[in-house]
Amino acid sequence: MLLNSWYIVRKSSLFENILCTKRYGMSTDVKTILASKHYGFLGSGNMSQALVKGFLSSNTINSSQVTMTDRFGLSFPDAELQISLKSLCSKYGVEYLQANEPMVEKSDIIFACVKPHILLPVLKGLWNRLDNKLLISIAAGITLDQIQKAVPTSTRIIRIMPNTPCQVGVGTAVYAHTSTVTEHDIQLISALCSSIFPVFEAIPESLFNAAVAMSGSSPAFIYMVAEAITDAGVLLGLPRATAQKLIVNTILGSAVMMQKSDKNTTELKNNVCSPGGTTIHGVYALEKEAVTLAEQKEGPTYVLLNMFPKIYDSKD
Repeated sequence: MLLNSWYIVRKSSLFENILCTKRYGMSTDVKTILASKHYGFLGSGNMSQALVKGFLSSNTINSSQVTMTDRFGLSFPDAELQISLKSLCSKYGVEYLQANEPMVEKSDIIFACVKPHILLPVLKGLWNRLDNKLLISIAAGITLDQIQKAVPTSTRIIRIMPNTPCQVGVGTAVYAHTSTVTEHDIQLISALCSSIFPVFEAIPESLFNAAVAMSGSSPAFIYMVAEAITDAGVLLGLPRATAQKLIVNTILGSAVMMQKSDKNTTELKNNVCSPGGTTIHGVYALEKEAVTLAEQKEGPTYVLLNMFPKIYDSKD
């Protein structure tokens, strides 16, 4: 049985001393240690690209410290994927390797950014090269216990649930880890990740599926809402560019209000609703059409919270 340590490190004085963010900067010691590490990225999908772009843009690490491979390496070469990955590596100035094994061997910290259903087979194929490595998994639905069975016992494992806004430095992520992960590991990964995740919180692994629904997938839902309101503005005669600027800034402003206000979302919503006004009529229409997604059995929140046990119930 794995002991999954968890605590809110953002509140600890230790973490505050080494916090790596654009706003507060980074201590010299941590910067030096991060600069001495090599980072491998197994997989080249959207999230892998978002992480690499975010880390490089934040100047936390540089391109010479990064190596990327595709998901299968030489085992099942995918010509189209390799061309795409080579182009990506050229764009960011990072190293591309066709085989996974040399990437793992040269890397101190490996980000496993492959699809959940292939994560365990890929890791098992790298068993002999993962001794004493720090492995970061972003695979939804694959538990620390499942990952530990696919790698040597000396492998330190951190499971992270990030979202794509990290590529512009405003991502959100939660994490949990195995008992083999050291306090030093947590300090380094917290410093690294906090450069692109202003919110980087440790939570019990049992809550990870909820975190997927809350932050991992919700950007797509927010984009859909923004698209719908933009289309409504166009329907009413606004130029699309103007309508999009209005809704983007409205979402940003509303997010800042939620962040800085001592009022909850119900109070903030009520403050916008004048008696008999257009806003309360719109709120009524939304509620009438049952857009309280958490209560809808066909809504995204319900689906996300119930899909993982069915899809990723690995028997090892």
